[in-house]
Amino acid sequence: MEQKKNPKNQNQNKEINNDRLDLVLISNAKQIGLSFKELNNLRVRDFVEMIDIETQRTNGVGDNSIDLALATQKDIDKLLS
Repeated sequence: MEQKKNPKNQNQNKEINNDRLDLVLISNAKQIGLSFKELNNLRVRDFVEMIDIETQRTNGVGDNSIDLALATQKDIDKLLS
């Protein structure tokens, strides 16, 4: 008998599993450069606010947003010289 592929299950396998909130939080902490020791000193509430602030800053929202530009070949040559 031929097995039918369920597209719903295939999509679930490709998506990031956000059911593990602990791993999501640890991943976010490492992305913004926190050590495990620093993360341990924060309350979850404070850490979530930090992530929110960092996300707004890197996405160009707010007064302290970062304006990112792609490096040109001239920039790369200057860096390597």
